Order: sequence, then structure tokens, then C-alpha cells
Amino acid sequence: MVLPAPGQNYVALKKKTALTDQEHPLGFREARPDPAQREKMIRHDRLPITLILDHLHDPRNIGSMFRLADASRLTEIIMVGMPEMATKDKIHRVARSTMQYVPFRQVNNVAECLEATSLDLWALEWTNHSIPYHQWKGKLPIGLVIGNEQRGVSEAFFQVCRGSIHLPMLGMNTSMNVSVATGIAVYGLLQQAGELTERD
Repeated sequence: MVLPAPGQNYVALKKKTALTDQEHPLGFREARPDPAQREKMIRHDRLPITLILDHLHDPRNIGSMFRLADASRLTEIIMVGMPEMATKDKIHRVARSTMQYVPFRQVNNVAECLEATSLDLWALEWTNHSIPYHQWKGKLPIGLVIGNEQRGVSEAFFQVCRGSIHLPMLGMNTSMNVSVATGIAVYGLLQQAGELTERD
């Protein structure tokens, strides 16, 4: 706590301190003082995870995936079996402005996805053989397959994935929201691979 000097107004001191050295949320202009330079950097320096969305259907989850992919600067998003989904207004509203910064493409099926990327694929799914994400010892880059909200990762993708990773479910339920789970897994994998080296 900062105490005023003799004769100094406490309220004025508190206000001044709040504006200078007290912890406060960063606004956009403070966090990104040179947006043009930042945009130039992120377009050429992407982190080595590609999100592969396997027939997701909720626009809110898809929009959240774009916000995650922008926040963690992922390589790209590949949307599988989701024709015209990227044009839906709700996705753009949830994603805010991030769709203009995250590379993405749309394919019709698993075969086209395999033509689009040569990455090792890992499913984010709790299975009888899956590995807790914090114990995964693989190497990036990878494609992380995110399954449908109700059905999970499709059998067609399981057949081409190297394996599966999951989040430990320590309570009674056995699943969580797909965009929340993806966010936890993405940052966990990036941290384990030593990719989170910058403060921001």
C-alpha cells in the first residue's frame, strides 16, 4: 500500500498511482502500439499446430476456434465437411475480427484433408488408448483433430490419426465444451513444446 507524505492528499496520490504503476488490464492500444507491424509479424510467424474441425455444427464453437487460433497464432484452421459454414453471420460475430488474421480453408472430407496437409494428425478425444495431454511426448507440428459436439471425432479420422490425447476429467462428467477443451489442449501442447516464450 502506498502511503501519502505529510500534507499530501491521499485521494490524489491513489489516483496517480492507479494510472502509473498499479496493475491494470491492457487496452488494445497499450498491448498493440503498432498494429500494422504486429499484423505483418503474425502473418509470417505462425505456431506449429493446425486445427482440423471435423464436422462441427455450432457457429458459436466455430467462432471461438477462430478466436483461439488468433490468440495462440496457430498455423491454420481446416474445416472438414462444413460447406459454407465460414459465411454464417453468427460465426463472424463470435470470431469478431479474427477471421481476417487466421488462415483457413474448407474441404469436404477426410481424403481432401489429407491432400491439404501432410502433418501427423492427433485426435482430441478421450478413448481407451488416449494419452493425457500433459503427458504427450510427441513433436510439433501436428494437426489437432477436433470432433463434432455430439458425436466426437469421426471413425474416418480415427483411422488416419497417430493417436488421441485427452483432458483429465476429474469430476463426474466425461466431457466439456469443445472450444474450452481445445483451448486448454492447444496452450498445453505449445507450452510443452517450448513455443510460449514471449510475454504476450
